[in-house]
Amino acid sequence: MFQSSGVEAVTLVYQGNAFVRVDSTVAFTVVVQVGGATLSRPHLSITSSDTSIVALTPGRDSLIGRNTGNATLTIRLESSMLTDPATAPTLTQALHVRP
Repeated sequence: MFQSSGVEAVTLVYQGNAFVRVDSTVAFTVVVQVGGATLSRPHLSITSSDTSIVALTPGRDSLIGRNTGNATLTIRLESSMLTDPATAPTLTQALHVRP
């Protein structure tokens, strides 16, 4: 979970399994709240640190286990109101691919 400090608190929460089996696909979601209100369809940048271990489906709503190992999912909220990507609300989620 990521939670910002500031006037309007922004919270990102990963909802899904952190353990994926090789050759399987597992759905996940990310809940984004601003000031306690849930955003519907937030614009997120979602990347895997190692796509040879775990990749994302084209719709970016499921993980694909490719090879045994560990990777990190980075989820960043994107908005025209956030002018500096370095300070955008970001969540990292450890992922583990098992045989």
